[in-house]
Amino acid sequence: MNKLDLVIFDMDGLLLDTETISLAAWKKTFKNYNIDIDVEKLFFSKILGSNETSIKNTMMEISKIDEKTFYDIIDNQIEEAFNIVREDGINIKKGATELINFLNDKEIKKAIASSSIRKKVDLYLEKTNLKKEFDYILCGDEAKRPKPYPDLYNNVCSYFNTDKNNVIILEDSKNGLLSAKNANIEKRFYIPDLLLLSEEDEKELSYKKFNDLIEVRDYIKSNFF
Repeated sequence: MNKLDLVIFDMDGLLLDTETISLAAWKKTFKNYNIDIDVEKLFFSKILGSNETSIKNTMMEISKIDEKTFYDIIDNQIEEAFNIVREDGINIKKGATELINFLNDKEIKKAIASSSIRKKVDLYLEKTNLKKEFDYILCGDEAKRPKPYPDLYNNVCSYFNTDKNNVIILEDSKNGLLSAKNANIEKRFYIPDLLLLSEEDEKELSYKKFNDLIEVRDYIKSNFF
């Protein structure tokens, strides 16, 4: 029987439906700055799962803005997203509650490794009452390097002093899966959100693919217990 000590969740697009909120916030921000961009076709798909440098390069290429304006826009987008969450809340992804409850019953440790900043992670998890469910949470502004570097996942595994052979990673993005692979974690479970990986990337980066977290729960139940 396989051994399982720890499950590490990504947050954006995996645990919570943040991508639709992010898209709406980008639309509002570009309108605020009178930037005429087809957000869905020309911008959003290019930045999903990206770090700040990649987002900056993409935005400056598309809109021809300067660096100072970029940082103003980033601040505004974050605030617009926060306002949406404060006013309308945020949806938990299908199967998240069921998977968390199952792991609780089996006394399996749960952590979050998110590229997002602590302020965002805390707000979103508190809004959904999920923060208390996790044994450890590490955010992008608390690691030396963001995904796809291995720092976030290495740091979480070190915190629990866990054998990586007994760890499962749950990710929805290429950068997240790359981060886990670079951390030498084999069991990288891919649960797609808005942006799908190519067949080549999916084969190279993921250990298993699932449609939702219900399927993840059922797989763990059948293969680890």
